[in-house]
Amino acid sequence: MIELPAEGFARMRLLVVYLIVITWAIYSYSNVFFLFAPYLTRKGFSPDDAGILVGAFYAATTLIRPVGGWIVERGGIRRTLVASACVCLGAAAFNFFISSFQAFLAVRVAMGCAFGVFVVTLTTCQSLVIPENIRGTAFAMITLGALTCLFTVVPLADHLLARNRTTLFLSVPVAMAALCIVLSCLLPSFSTPPAPPALPTPPAPPAALNPKGPEALAWGTWRDLYGETPFWRTVTSCSLFGLCDASIVCLPALALAMGLVPTFFVVGNGLGALAMRTLGYDFFNRRPRYVFAGPSLFVMAVFLYLTTKATTNGWLFVCGFFYGTGMGYGFPAHLALTGDLAPARLRAKMSALVYFCYDISWFIFPVYVGFATPRVGEMRAFRVLAALCVLSGVGVTVMWRAYSKKVKF
Repeated sequence: MIELPAEGFARMRLLVVYLIVITWAIYSYSNVFFLFAPYLTRKGFSPDDAGILVGAFYAATTLIRPVGGWIVERGGIRRTLVASACVCLGAAAFNFFISSFQAFLAVRVAMGCAFGVFVVTLTTCQSLVIPENIRGTAFAMITLGALTCLFTVVPLADHLLARNRTTLFLSVPVAMAALCIVLSCLLPSFSTPPAPPALPTPPAPPAALNPKGPEALAWGTWRDLYGETPFWRTVTSCSLFGLCDASIVCLPALALAMGLVPTFFVVGNGLGALAMRTLGYDFFNRRPRYVFAGPSLFVMAVFLYLTTKATTNGWLFVCGFFYGTGMGYGFPAHLALTGDLAPARLRAKMSALVYFCYDISWFIFPVYVGFATPRVGEMRAFRVLAALCVLSGVGVTVMWRAYSKKVKF
């Protein structure tokens, strides 16, 4: 393990705080639009049209991911963050002036593309500048920014929309995008830490991370990523984890069908994730993150299945809490794969790959539900998926344990 001097730790703490704040800002920008369907309904759009406009953002976010790595390599960290944040701001501002379906669709696609590129760039920056011996804890703390917006900005937006203050509602993502621009311009310059000697074939690190451009790195190709990293293991792990995580979009409807209050699961989920990423932060650095990627998926899947058996709101809360602990570890652990499994010159493409595989599952899940529900019923379709996720958790655990023995960590 590498050791940082006191000054290095002070600078690293500063960077982690900076990344928490900018993560909070960009996910606040995105998550405010969880409420976009009710807003569109008030403007007279049909539920079908509203669903398409909501989904267009996530489709664009997913499809831009592979290109996002290339954009980072060509534009550099700082310039790509600033440019994509500017597009986020401009697209969000257009929502004040448009009313047609076609215009909203174009804006939603632009917003999704800009958000996708921004997040890939941010994760690439994290994987380059955070040293391996604190990467797990740092990634866990940074993802608190994405979690915190669910308790802060999203309730504020909900409050504004419920009181028909649509102008202020639309101003929230504009303000968050503007904050992202400011923070991107203030991106601190940090040296890229050397790779720990325990790696089987440690790459020669660049001298420094240059926020103004990629000159410090000789970026690798997709063929290099395929040949030099556990490519298919990463694809499998991220896709299956994303599939289990995507199930949460149907849980509110499922809970209501069971006569329960969905908020109990949602609050439990948030508290479980928060507990894992704060009280259990040291757990992220004890072993390679990928070793516990499978167990985190297994825990989520087990309590996902138990949720379908819930008969009380208390039971629902407990299931949500333990589901949240699995998600609280699994999500930052999978993001940390960008730095754990790839040399510096491949981390932009690894970030793009991880996000693409995670996001694509959010499309697979609704397709599965739409196909299976009319045939076997919503509850049975959900239980079948949860059971498959339990088996996936076992399989992913075995897969990464075999890899850890192969590289002799």
